[in-house]
Amino acid sequence: MKTKLSLLIVMVTLLYCCQQKEWTGSNDNGVDTDSSEISGISDRMVRKWFLMNRESDSIMSSAQQTILQKRMEVESHPPDEREYINSCIGEAQQHLDQLKKKVKYIRGFAIHIEKYDPALQHKIDSLKEDYLQEKYKLEDALKDF
Repeated sequence: MKTKLSLLIVMVTLLYCCQQKEWTGSNDNGVDTDSSEISGISDRMVRKWFLMNRESDSIMSSAQQTILQKRMEVESHPPDEREYINSCIGEAQQHLDQLKKKVKYIRGFAIHIEKYDPALQHKIDSLKEDYLQEKYKLEDALKDF
């Protein structure tokens, strides 16, 4: 119970910190934010992509660390609990891998947008929804520890 509470507190703090960051135009993820190269793309949309990019990096890193920590701790549990913990670890790893794939696809998609087209809005909304669903699944899987 103590572990679940501490994981929940860490995840909430992490999400809060990610959402409070302001966009500074830094090059944290290897994507150039120079406005001359973004030609025509809505500034608001670009900010959203970069914020989501940072948030996803932070979430994936935190989840990977939590999974690795749990893998190391699993041996200290009784054998009957190990099976359950290992299944939770496997589920969390699966959702983390799916989230990584979705983020990689979204980054590839975002890089190839040369100018904002309102017809792309449905695709953008769909990608964002897929990302959020997988993020929530990962968070739920991490809560099961």
